[in-house]
Amino acid sequence: MKIKELETKVIPIRLNAPFKTALREVRAVNVVRVMIYFDNGLVGIGEATPSQAITGDTQESITKAIEEVFRPFLLEKEIDEKLEVLDEMKQLLKGNSSPKAAIDNAFFDALAKKAKLPLYRYLSGDEKKLETDFTISIASREQMLTQAKQKVTAGFKTLKIKLGLDPVEEEVAKLRSLNDCFHGKIPFRIDANQGWTKEEAVQILDSWQDIPIEFVEQPVKAHDFEALKYVTDHTDIPIMADESLFSFADAKKLIDDHCCDLFNIKLMKSTGIKEGQAIARLAKANGIDCMVGSMIEGYAGLAAAAHFALSTDAVRYYDLDVPFMWETKHLDSSIIGMQLSPGKLTLLDKPGLGINE
Repeated sequence: MKIKELETKVIPIRLNAPFKTALREVRAVNVVRVMIYFDNGLVGIGEATPSQAITGDTQESITKAIEEVFRPFLLEKEIDEKLEVLDEMKQLLKGNSSPKAAIDNAFFDALAKKAKLPLYRYLSGDEKKLETDFTISIASREQMLTQAKQKVTAGFKTLKIKLGLDPVEEEVAKLRSLNDCFHGKIPFRIDANQGWTKEEAVQILDSWQDIPIEFVEQPVKAHDFEALKYVTDHTDIPIMADESLFSFADAKKLIDDHCCDLFNIKLMKSTGIKEGQAIARLAKANGIDCMVGSMIEGYAGLAAAAHFALSTDAVRYYDLDVPFMWETKHLDSSIIGMQLSPGKLTLLDKPGLGINE
C-alpha cells in the first residue's frame, strides 16, 4: 500500500466531571486525529492525545510534528506488515511519542482493514471483551467516597484511586475510609502519579497491609529508577511502573535493575502498537504482568488501546475507563468502535478499529 495523503483534524472532547491527578486536572481535551489515505482506497485512522505533563506533547506540537515533519517523509512511501518505514519515521524527531503513536496506530488500522479483520484479530487476539476498573480522581475524602459508591453501584468491580497530593496521614485515611465503606470487598489499584518520596511511599504502604490492594502505580518520580526499586524492595504490595516506562529500553532497564513488579503500557507513551508489542513480549519473557492504560484518550486512541490490550496474554489488567468519562452519553458505536456497559468494553466485529472516518 502506498501513502497518497495524510491529514489532521482536531476533535474536541469534554469530560462529564473534572479528572484530577497529582500531575494535572483535565476537564476537556482536544484530540488530534490523523487520517492516512492509501492508493487502494483504504484510510487508516489514529489519534494523538495532548498530555504535556506526561509526554510533553501539546495540541500544537502534535500537529506540527505530523504536518511539518512526518507527512513530507511519509508521502508516496509503501507500507507492509513489517512497518520498517515506521521505524525510520520515528527517528526523525526525539520524544513526540503521541504523534508517533497516532501514525503507528493508523498504519495498524489500515493493515487490519486490508486483511478485513478487526484489529485485535489482526494482532492475533481472540477475545473482544474486557473489563476495566474506574478511576476515582483526587478530591476531598467525602467527594471520593461519594464517587466511589456511585461507580460500584453502577457495576464497576474494581476501583483505581488517585492519590499523591495530600500529607501522608490524609493519603492513608482516604484509602482506609474507602475500604471501610466497602467492608474490604472491593479491590483497589492505587496511583500516586509520582507524588511521594520513597520514604513516604513505604510508610504509606506499610499502613495498608490489611487492605485489598492489587498494586501501587508510580509512587515516585519517573526518572528516579533507584527510588522505584527502593519502594519495590521495601513492600510486599506489587509496584507498577507507569511514567517510568515509555520505551523498550526503559522496560529492559526496569527489568534488569529489578525496579518494579508490573508494567503499565500506554500507547501514547510507547509511540504506538509496534513498540507496545515489543514491551509486552519482553515483559512476558521475564514474568512481568502488564496493564494497558490510557491518558484521557479520544475515540480512536482508546479503541487502539483496547484492541492492543486484547491481543496479548502479557496483559492482565485493564485501565480503559475513559469512555465512561466522556460527556456525550449513549455514543454511537460506530463513532467509538465499541459497545459499552458499566465496566465493560466490547469491540466491534468490523475491520480495523471499527471507527468511521
